[in-house]
Amino acid sequence: MPIERIHPMVVHFPIALLITSVFLDFLRLVTKRDNFERSAFHLLFLGALGSIVAIIFGHLAADVVSDRPHIADAIETHEALGFITALSFIILLIVRYIFVKNDSFSKIRPYYLIAAVMGIGLLLTTAYYGGQLVYDYGAAVSAAILK
Repeated sequence: MPIERIHPMVVHFPIALLITSVFLDFLRLVTKRDNFERSAFHLLFLGALGSIVAIIFGHLAADVVSDRPHIADAIETHEALGFITALSFIILLIVRYIFVKNDSFSKIRPYYLIAAVMGIGLLLTTAYYGGQLVYDYGAAVSAAILK
C-alpha cells in the first residue's frame, strides 16, 4: 500500500475520538454522571495518541505528494495546523491528568471546556485544509486519475 494512503485512513480516528471526548465532557456537565468524565479522559488519551500517529503518516504522505503543482503552501498550512492541534490536545491531556490526579479537576472544568472547544475549532480547521488537499489538489489521488 502506498504510504500516502495511510494518513487519510488513520486521521479520522483521532478526529472522532477528540470530538467525542469533548461531547462526553459536556454530557457530564449536564447529567453530573462521573462515568462520562472518565470516558472523556480515556478518549482524550486515545485521540492525542492517534493524532501523533496521524502526524507521522501525514508527514510521510507530504513527502510523496509535494511534487504536485501548487500544493506546497496547502501542505504547509495543513501540517502546521495539524501540529498545533495535536500539541493543544496533548497539553489538555497533561493538564487534565495533573488535575484529576490531584482530585481538583472540577476547579478548572469551565476553563478546560473552553480550551477544549477551541481545540475542536482548530481540529475542524485542520480537517478542512486536509479535505482541500484531497479535493482541490488531488493529494493521495492516483496521478493517472488526475490526467
